Amino acid sequence: MRRLLVSEMTWPEVERELEHIRVAVVPVGSCEQHGPNTTFTTDTDRAYEFCKLLGERVGEKILIFPPFGYGVSIHHMDFPTTVTLRIETMIHALTDIAESIGKHGIKKILYVNGHGGNRSALDAAIIKLKYEYGIEAYWSSMGTNISRARISQEMELPAIIGHACEVETSQCMYLAPWVVKDELQAGELQSDSAYMRRLFKDGNAAWSWKNDASANGALGDARRATKELGKIMTDISLDYMEELLEEIIRR
Repeated sequence: MRRLLVSEMTWPEVERELEHIRVAVVPVGSCEQHGPNTTFTTDTDRAYEFCKLLGERVGEKILIFPPFGYGVSIHHMDFPTTVTLRIETMIHALTDIAESIGKHGIKKILYVNGHGGNRSALDAAIIKLKYEYGIEAYWSSMGTNISRARISQEMELPAIIGHACEVETSQCMYLAPWVVKDELQAGELQSDSAYMRRLFKDGNAAWSWKNDASANGALGDARRATKELGKIMTDISLDYMEELLEEIIRR
């Protein structure tokens, strides 16, 4: 399949393809610490590289935009050079992006999210886009949540994973190996309390990642990460996303 990336095209080239394009795809990430294991662009690079592979699968039906590389990361601000947006700033940015794209005739947009902290802003943005702008918007994750059941067949996983852990680091090894450091470390969890398990499973609160979750910023044990596991979880997520896109296009 021939993928369509805005970063590889001129405007006349895009104009010639507009009649084929059904969905705009925007990767969304963050600029935040990922412990000693992967770099600040982990979420952004992982989401963008995933979207490129998705483009190779579905071709000219989607137009892939450059990634939005900042997110809601206030809970990581105890670690130097993390950058966070206010929730309202994130919502405004996401809606501005979609409104701009919609003016060019693409009325459906899918945000592919690489950072869990963006979820509340994405939820709000797609509601605003639907009911205030008339733009059909969706968002989806592209990693651990989709593939955890299958990964659990490959290895025993701790209850709390999803950030600079064996799973996310594995996907980085496959999708964006340049963000992965040579010497990987296990997370230094602050507790395994009912409070923490609820934050990571079903609920939320204002909290500090460094003080409440992990002293070194990582979860799990990235030393167990493998490129092969990263490919498994990526392929599962690609299958899911390809099916999701077909459903969005049919609507």
